[in-house]
Amino acid sequence: MALFVLGAGATRGCSFVNEAEFPCLPPLDTDFFTQLQRVKNDKHQKLISAVMADVVELFGTNFHVTMETVFTTLEHTIRMLETTGDNRDFRRADLKQKRERLQQAIAVVMEESLTEPGGGGGSSLTAKECQHHKKLVVNILQQRDHVITFNYDCVLDCALRDFGKGKWNPRYGYGFNLGSRGKNLSGDSYWAPSKPAKPDKTVRVYKLHGSLHFDIADPKVKLKERPYTKQHGSLRFTIIPPEWHKTYDKGVFAELWKLAANAINHAEHVIVAGYSLPPTDLHSTALFRTSIKRERLKALVIVNPDKEARYRIRTVLQRGLTRDTRVLSFDSIESFVAADRRVWAV
Repeated sequence: MALFVLGAGATRGCSFVNEAEFPCLPPLDTDFFTQLQRVKNDKHQKLISAVMADVVELFGTNFHVTMETVFTTLEHTIRMLETTGDNRDFRRADLKQKRERLQQAIAVVMEESLTEPGGGGGSSLTAKECQHHKKLVVNILQQRDHVITFNYDCVLDCALRDFGKGKWNPRYGYGFNLGSRGKNLSGDSYWAPSKPAKPDKTVRVYKLHGSLHFDIADPKVKLKERPYTKQHGSLRFTIIPPEWHKTYDKGVFAELWKLAANAINHAEHVIVAGYSLPPTDLHSTALFRTSIKRERLKALVIVNPDKEARYRIRTVLQRGLTRDTRVLSFDSIESFVAADRRVWAV
């Protein structure tokens, strides 16, 4: 069984990404606010202005912060005020509104960068198709493989729906507890390929930070047809924001993290694409350190141009390596999907 681990870099490396033609790129944590300000769609400008004003209020006009830093600052400030009480400068209700606006801004950037252009400078309901993810699904993923993804977007989900015939079944593949008569999950038929895989043969996809097409009212989960598009009011979705105090150990997500830990423990081939196991993501680092089985890995493939990120991944997964483990590196997802699975599936 192969385990694929996907991060934001896997989406940033999509075949349709072209800064000269579409300035707003699928965001990374480090450049999220740059991409947010590149959104052209008029319907989002009020929200964008409000979010940028929030960041300036918290960090000053010459700010240089990541999305995680802003979420974490809001989280800890809210928690502090729950202990000390509101004061004249900071009120919990205002801070919670700032956090909600920032979450909505994630969907705004995804809509701009991941959907086809619409009329009048807006976006459409049609998701862009990534040829690299298509090749991943068609040529590389096999039945019963596992995928752990920390991405909110639905690029992989769309590729599985469109090209995962006989490999993917969203009703069973996401790892949700279906409950009595399967009533806990709805909307999965939209995300199914023309011929869904049998329940015991589907690829398993664990979206550990949630997804823009998850609408969760624990224990019920609805898979939405329009992950990014906001028509009126706030867009409903369920994600775990990039905060230090992640709620990964409660409700639906607790089960997904358990399943992910089991997948890591049983994996013989691990492919980490576009994810660097950042030192600030203590939960994910702990997940891999504690779940990897000693000296089990036959192959470790790292798809990342950053040498420090490659070293960090090897260090976290060190316990699973042996002298015979094949360790390979690729600079991009494009180069990885161009290689035959037999290169690393030893």
